[in-house]
Amino acid sequence: MEIDDKLQHSLAMLKMAGVDLDDLVRYANSGQGEGAGYPLQWYVDDILPGLTRNTARSYRTHFQHLIDGIERQCDCTCVTCIEQFRTDRSCRCECATCKSAVGFTGIGDTPVSRSVISQLNLELLVQTVRKMASKKAMADNVARARQGLSPKPTHGQGAQEMCVTALSALFARLVREGVLSKNPADELPRGHRSTSKRRSLTDAELASLFQVVVSGGDDHELDLALTWAEFELGARRNGIVSLTIGQLDFETQMVTLHEKGNRQDQQPCSKELLAYLSEIALKRAGDICRPGSSIYNPNAKVLYYKDSTPTELHPITSRRFDTLHKRIQQSLPWANSMSYSGHALRHTVGTIVERMAGYEVAKRMLRHAGTTQTDTYVKAGPVEVAKAISQITGFGHPLADNAEQ
Repeated sequence: MEIDDKLQHSLAMLKMAGVDLDDLVRYANSGQGEGAGYPLQWYVDDILPGLTRNTARSYRTHFQHLIDGIERQCDCTCVTCIEQFRTDRSCRCECATCKSAVGFTGIGDTPVSRSVISQLNLELLVQTVRKMASKKAMADNVARARQGLSPKPTHGQGAQEMCVTALSALFARLVREGVLSKNPADELPRGHRSTSKRRSLTDAELASLFQVVVSGGDDHELDLALTWAEFELGARRNGIVSLTIGQLDFETQMVTLHEKGNRQDQQPCSKELLAYLSEIALKRAGDICRPGSSIYNPNAKVLYYKDSTPTELHPITSRRFDTLHKRIQQSLPWANSMSYSGHALRHTVGTIVERMAGYEVAKRMLRHAGTTQTDTYVKAGPVEVAKAISQITGFGHPLADNAEQ
């Protein structure tokens, strides 16, 4: 039989068996044992498109470290080391402390196998990631000190935990596909979380916060919209940044929020907040945000920078929150000491609602996804949230009004 005939016959047999060429290559390269034969980069490229946008953004950094490697990182806090890190994100210092610096050689081009992706190898990656995050925080704190801002933690715990989470998700996928028999990230050290500075604000702090927001900065109209929405909606920044004009419902007095885990939640709010958000959208984007207009687009963003015009739209990004929160920290000592972020407003409104209406209403207000068996029996809904929001803001809501009748 000629070689072409043999190949055609083999391909026909593979097709009948439901096996494609990729499956054959993986099996042949694996040596009929553990390991798919494909480089790790191939699996990373395959898994990322299936993740939510925020999860992919968080995981991508650590996947890239795994693939490309990381330069030597040390624990030294000397000026030389910090400045060196600011320059090229590595350690070139020859002091005694730096002799214990560690780095990680990327394994993205290496075929997947248990010997390459071992727990010991991954522990080195996690350790290097923690050191790098710690040094970055030290370098950032130099800049923060010049701006009169309080230092941020330098333990690198958040980066370590996220690295382990990302690795665990990647290798769990390889285990499910039969590429590996065991997840090598299962026993990686996640570290211990430090005590959070996050807390709810007092009435006096809340009043001073809004006073700062509306009385300074280069765009207090926009800053008020962001802070008001963070507080009344208990919204995360991504939910506010992605807000479209079609998500504002005046008839039901609801805002549809797109936040974590691709969830869509309808949140009761005051007509005053809806009017303010709509007013800013019309002022900065024009008729594209006006229902009934010939060019109305329900997918148009709600919030824009002040230089935005109907012909040159400039929707905000999450960086606007960073600018706002830094201004608040620089203006209020208590905000500086707690490294204020908008999450403090979620804490605040959640605490107020919990004390006013109970745990289940607060949980619904904050759109927390975790459930217990009890939750299925005592679940709160929009009516309870609307009542709580009406009491807090002093503004009415049709759900709350109808419930009283």
